[in-house]
Amino acid sequence: MKPMNQSAGEAMAIELPSMSRRKLLLGIGAASAAAAVAIAPDAHGAAADQAQGFSSDQSENPDLIVAYQKFNDACVQLEEARNSLEWLADEWRHQWPLAPEELLLGANAQDGRYTMPAERDIIGRYVVRDTSGLTKRLAPKFRRENRKTCFVLRMAAEERDHLKRWKRSTPTGRTEKALARNRAYRIKAIRECELRIQLADHYEAETARLRQVSGADAARLRVRDADILLQKAADEVSKCQACTVAGLAMKADALTVTAGALMKITKSDESPLGQIARFIESVAEVAGRVSA
Repeated sequence: MKPMNQSAGEAMAIELPSMSRRKLLLGIGAASAAAAVAIAPDAHGAAADQAQGFSSDQSENPDLIVAYQKFNDACVQLEEARNSLEWLADEWRHQWPLAPEELLLGANAQDGRYTMPAERDIIGRYVVRDTSGLTKRLAPKFRRENRKTCFVLRMAAEERDHLKRWKRSTPTGRTEKALARNRAYRIKAIRECELRIQLADHYEAETARLRQVSGADAARLRVRDADILLQKAADEVSKCQACTVAGLAMKADALTVTAGALMKITKSDESPLGQIARFIESVAEVAGRVSA
């Protein structure tokens, strides 16, 4: 077992999703292009107007330009909040302890398959740890086939409930030998439960202390608030009417940033959702080329 005070820096933490810088730069470029359309529509020339299918006197909706600028500001704010959170994780990585082996339960918790809490780092990412040293509870075959994984954790409160049940239990047996064996098993289970409670109390107290002194909880709240602000800004963009290709680029960009994961899942689907996702992606690509 690795000591409780050993850093979790040796473990691999799954990264939080971050805002695509390419999308951010594309968005700023689209906003600049839209502003140019709105302020000086004649500057594009007749050839550009013909290629885009718009008359030379067409300008972008100023409300959309303002909303999209707010969206860009929200993108920057979220990116800064996420960068600060990841910087904090790097700063505190080597002080964050790995959970004691006695507290580890189900493996592959990084897949989100369990309802119980999984081992995480100081900013809430799954900790995918090396299994080679976990010889008390993992078979050699499992360690060979699963070099790194994330575990579900036994928590102090849950272990206290187990301890109460064990203490209330009354061993039985059909024979004196069976009764003695069950009594010994009960005593052993109670002692192991008490040890896990002690370890869990210490681990939970130390990780809570580190989150507090590092400001990790506050940093995570800033990311959450920035993400909420971004969603609201994207919604405002979606409610504004677009009058030019640059305006369509703004609306498509806002949607791909906030609904990118959903679009990735559905764009190969044959349903209307897939058709919508592919259309939005095409608009973003075409409008991005025109605005470049």
